[in-house]
Amino acid sequence: VQHHKAHFAAVLGEHRLLDQEDAVLGVIWDGTGYGEDGAIWGGEFFRYCGGAMERAGHLDNYDWLTGDKMAREPRLSLLSLWEGPGASIQEKFSREEWRLYSQLKEKNTLKTSSMGRLFDAVSSLLGLCDRNTFEGEGAMMLEAAAAGFDPGLATCHATLDPSGNIPARALVRSLHEARSSGNPVAQIAGDFIFTLVNLIFEKAALEAVGKVAFSGGVFQNALLVELLHRCNPGPFELYFHRELSPNDENIPFGQIMYHLNCH
Repeated sequence: VQHHKAHFAAVLGEHRLLDQEDAVLGVIWDGTGYGEDGAIWGGEFFRYCGGAMERAGHLDNYDWLTGDKMAREPRLSLLSLWEGPGASIQEKFSREEWRLYSQLKEKNTLKTSSMGRLFDAVSSLLGLCDRNTFEGEGAMMLEAAAAGFDPGLATCHATLDPSGNIPARALVRSLHEARSSGNPVAQIAGDFIFTLVNLIFEKAALEAVGKVAFSGGVFQNALLVELLHRCNPGPFELYFHRELSPNDENIPFGQIMYHLNCH
């Protein structure tokens, strides 16, 4: 059973949603999972209805650079997503690193939709973390930086693209423009998470569903979960893990649920 489908089946199984008739949107966001198309998935939307589970959208693909090293160095995620002038981020690399990584980016064929690496990229963009000293450090520093976020001043920096996917590069570009304009780091960090929340509800409306279920390590982010509850426009029922962690501990349970209920 594919990794992210197992995540989705796990939260569906916890809430006994696998045998009901209404369609459910699954928002499955984490760092890494091998996708059915050979890419590295991690920012996925799924639709479940009547035993059928289908991928319904994702974070727009970008280059997966240097294998597992990308997860240890948020600056590499930023490089992958970067479309602005190189001088703006080149200081994060030595001259030789910049030359080698730039060549690698030009030749790379492996793609990813990882939401975890997008969090890393934004953490590096805001000057919070270029190299992790423990797993998830960049994302944790980003969440901590957003402690001073004022929801009353929140700005949404992106909408879904015509395919119903999240435009990763456009989002990074807009956040960079906000930082270049002198906006506080705390507000930009919060705006990033606020934008993701708005994109989730935009996708739910596009899919015409009333139920939205969440799984994957990204949903350990307390501000993300808080804003999902606070910004819910009304008609959506939200389902989060209760007995299991949103992280990979729920995968075996999800595999069993998928095997017993999906086709």
